[in-house]
Amino acid sequence: VDCGTALHVEDEYAAKIRNGQVQGNGGGAPVTVNGWTCQGYATPVVLSTGNASQCHTSSATILAVLAVPTPTTTAA
Repeated sequence: VDCGTALHVEDEYAAKIRNGQVQGNGGGAPVTVNGWTCQGYATPVVLSTGNASQCHTSSATILAVLAVPTPTTTAA
């Protein structure tokens, strides 16, 4: 799919999460967005891979990836 479509689907998915329209702890359950099925990844996966969510149809997949933060050290 083109970038505009991917961004629109992800924006709509994020809006559903913000508005409390997605079931599950933190809004992780699958939800339909404009004909796409979207679902967030668990926090440990997001933190280790940057993969935040996936939306798919029968013929295409969109993967939302966040920058993985660089680990910091703290004084002991």
